[in-house]
Order: sequence, then C-alpha cells, then structure tokens
Amino acid sequence: MAKRRKKTDNSVQETVQKEVGTNPQADTPKKAVTPERIILILFVAALLFFAFKIVDHYTAWGNTPLLIKRNMDEAEKNAIYKRYNEAISTYDSIISRFGKNEKYAEEIKQARLSLAKTLKDGEQYIRAIEIYRQLIEEYKDTNKDMYAWLKLELADSYNSILNSDEAIKTYSSIVDEFKGTDWAAEALFGIADAYRAKKDFKNAVIYYDMIIEKYKKGFLSAEALTNKGRILEEQGRDKQALKVYEKVVKEFPDIVTEYARQRYSALTVKPAN
Repeated sequence: MAKRRKKTDNSVQETVQKEVGTNPQADTPKKAVTPERIILILFVAALLFFAFKIVDHYTAWGNTPLLIKRNMDEAEKNAIYKRYNEAISTYDSIISRFGKNEKYAEEIKQARLSLAKTLKDGEQYIRAIEIYRQLIEEYKDTNKDMYAWLKLELADSYNSILNSDEAIKTYSSIVDEFKGTDWAAEALFGIADAYRAKKDFKNAVIYYDMIIEKYKKGFLSAEALTNKGRILEEQGRDKQALKVYEKVVKEFPDIVTEYARQRYSALTVKPAN
C-alpha cells in the first residue's frame, strides 16, 4: 500500500512539474536593458572600432605596399595644403622604416623624390640640396628627363639660398648637356635670374636677351622681357623700361604677366626718365 502510494505521489509530482515547469532559468528574472548598459555597450564597441582603425592605419594588416601607399597619400595631401613639416615627417618615416628592403626600392625612391620637393617648397633648402645631389647621381644613367629635372631643382635651390655661383654652374651644365631642349631653355632663364640675384645686371640682360631672341613669341620671352623691364626700373631707366613693358603688353596679349601690365600702366602716367 505504501509503495503504491509513493508511486502515485511521484506521478502527481511529475504532472505538476509538466504544468509549471522545473527549469530553474524560467524562475530567474531577466536583467533589464538600462540606459547605462546601452552606453557601456556603445562605449566598448567604439573602443574596438578605434583600436581596429589604429591597427589598420599602422600595419594595414601586413599589406606593406598598401601601408606605404596610404602614408604617401597622406604626406602628399599635407604637402598640397602646405603642412610641410607633417609631410616631411611622414616621408622620413617611410624611408627609415622600409628603406633597407629591396622589395620596396621603387616606393622608397618615390618617397625620396617627394621629400626633396617638399623640403624645397618648405624652404628647407640645405637638406633639399643634399637629397637632390644624391638623386642626380642615381638617375644620371637611367632616366635623362628625371636627371635634367633634378638638376633644375638643385640649381633653383642654390638660387634660393643666394648661392648664385653654384646655381649658374648647375644651370650651365644643363644647357651644355641638353642643347636645344626645353630643359636648356629653362636653364638659360635660371642663369639670367641668378645674375640678377647677384646684381650683375649686365650679364642678366645678356641672358634675358638671348632668351627673347631664341624663343620669340613664347612664354619664356614674355617673362624674360618682364624681368628685363624690372632691371631697367631698378637702374632708374624708366623710359627704356616703359618700352619693354609696352612690347610685352602689345606683342604677348595672351600670355602677358599681370606685373608687366601694371608697370606699363604706372609708367604711362608717370613722367619717364
């Protein structure tokens, strides 16, 4: 009788368990989603996102060519907006980090070219000169156009620090090596500017006249005439300067410099010497 009763009790208990359930989780109250909990979740997600971006920025997840390209683009953008120190720092970082790996030789060469140009634009001429001289030797036998451009940049840098003698020497070597080319034309103009910077107006005018005669109706002729007019004004020869500016305005209407036009107008109303 006792066994039967126990069995009956067990059956009743099982029935009750089926009706109400015996899962302990069912009896545990769910945690409420509070604003604080949402903020915490968002904060953690933001941290993970920024951590991902930082790792991606500095490593590109092992894709070195992509990493170099990103850094180059960043440096170029800074240079365009004249944030020269930031651009220089990025180029230096690329060169020091990857410069010894032959696999990235072309990327490093481009970084050095861009660094030299940025240093020049940022008026850090001494260091720019050093890098240009190195690059000139590297391109001398492999790429003549790049070699010529680098020599012009070097000469311009010498002119910018008023080292006119080195500037003239470098420009003259371009004229000799690239006779009859646009490189030679720009070098002749550079020689004239270097003499003008030295206050050697006689030689400056000789070279400006050489450009005017050689390139006739081109842009360089208009620029050379304008600079010749400047020299004549500096010497107090306003009448001759007026004639030069008049020639620029009348013979080069499409490429006349604004400076020449302004000086022509000013000297027209001013009694010329």
